[in-house]
This record gives sequence, structure tokens and C-alpha cells, in this order.
Amino acid sequence: MEMDAAFTEIYEELLPVIYRFVAVRVPSCEVEDQTAEIIVKVWRAWPKFKGQSSLKTWALSIAYHQIADYYRHLKRMPSVIPLEGSNASDDGHSDHWLNMLSISQVLAGMTPQQAAVIQLRLAEGFSAVEAGRILGISSTAVDSILYRAKKSFRKLYLGATGGGKNA
Repeated sequence: MEMDAAFTEIYEELLPVIYRFVAVRVPSCEVEDQTAEIIVKVWRAWPKFKGQSSLKTWALSIAYHQIADYYRHLKRMPSVIPLEGSNASDDGHSDHWLNMLSISQVLAGMTPQQAAVIQLRLAEGFSAVEAGRILGISSTAVDSILYRAKKSFRKLYLGATGGGKNA
């Protein structure tokens, strides 16, 4: 019974974080399967967790490697990850969906490492050290990638939305 309680606690804490992390990296039809595989890997690796980083940092490191394995297996990277619900009706939310679609397209057009750094540092709020642990790189490299990623994101986003001629 103790194991069930531990699993439930880990599952409830990590599922939303892992799901968001996976959702912008794999096609929508694969998000739930990949998230489930990651949760299983986290649980199986739980006895090896030493607490040298936060639980979220450790779990997202497993997620990052699982997604890399997923794409290595497919031998391809998608150019655009479709967003479910992007055909929003005109209920006042169509601009929101178009903006989300544009952001998703821009992230899909960046290198996987740039997209991961943007998500970890800006969307998830991880420190450079934590993001570096997840990605297996130094915090200095994270900051350098983030600087280039912001410039790249701005250029790609303005191009995708038609918001800049000389971005």
C-alpha cells in the first residue's frame, strides 16, 4: 500500500509538468503515449533518484532523453507539430488559437535544444543550472543557447505572423 501512495504522489506532482514538456515536442497523437512511457521510466528509476537535483529536474531529464529516443527511432523530426483545436470557431478565441499555433510552429522550426531551453527557462521557470541538468549541458551553455534562441524565436515568429519585414 505504501508503494501505491508513493506512486500516486509522484504521478500527481509530475504528470502536468511532463505532459506540457512532451506536448510541444511530439505530434499530438503521441503525447499521451510518450507521457505514459516517461512516467513508467521515472517510476522504474525512482530507487536510483539521489536527490542531487529537484524531482522535476530529474524527471524532465528522463523525458528529454525519452523524446530523443522517440525521434531517433523514427529517424525524422517534424517541421510543424499540429495543435489540436486549431480550427477554433469564431467564439472570440480564434486569435488565441492562431497565436498558439504560430508559437507552436515557431518552436517546431527551431533546433530541439533551442526549443527545450525556451520551454524550460521561460515557460517552466527552471534556473539555468536546472535546465542544464535536464539537457546534460552546462548552465553557461543554457544561457548562450537561450540568447540565440530568443533572437531566432523573434525572427521566426515575426515571419510566421507577418509582423516584421526585416526581423
